[in-house]
Amino acid sequence: MMQSAGQTTEKREHTTYLSAGNIVGKSDPRIEFRGLLDSLCAEVVERQVRLLKGPGAEASEDLEEVRTKLCDLLTCEATGKPCDELTLWGLSGDELRERSHYPAKYFGIGHIRAHYSMGKTAAELNVLRTKAREAELAACRAFETPEGVERPDIIKFLNRLSSAIYVLTYKYLPKGYDKTIRF
Repeated sequence: MMQSAGQTTEKREHTTYLSAGNIVGKSDPRIEFRGLLDSLCAEVVERQVRLLKGPGAEASEDLEEVRTKLCDLLTCEATGKPCDELTLWGLSGDELRERSHYPAKYFGIGHIRAHYSMGKTAAELNVLRTKAREAELAACRAFETPEGVERPDIIKFLNRLSSAIYVLTYKYLPKGYDKTIRF
């Protein structure tokens, strides 16, 4: 009962719905992407819970805006609707990108090199940044076609999200943090 590679007409244990009436194998790149996006949402919530207790409580609130935007992105991907440009904490996607590329200009120090002395909150945010990047790479695989990219809005959103989390990390670095990358 196969229609084409990866698509069936009957739902089985190793298949799932990509969209209404469109059944694919669970190893389909779009399903993998959805799983990573779901994991990223779970990672955000887990860090919110961890950070609520202690000096990272404000970061937990900052992450609530991220969690909400990720839920919106999941909906857009599943329904095929275009996603909005990412804005977080009053900053546009372009402003987030600018700050992430030129941190010395905005934060007074260069690009962060992860180190245990960055503290718990910044370290937690750094993990989220890497998870956002993993989701972006999965989106690139899922939406790449021979003609180009099927959902550039999603890929751009995730690119700006990793930049945003990087920018947020600067807010929570301890004073005098000096572990930076020298180019």
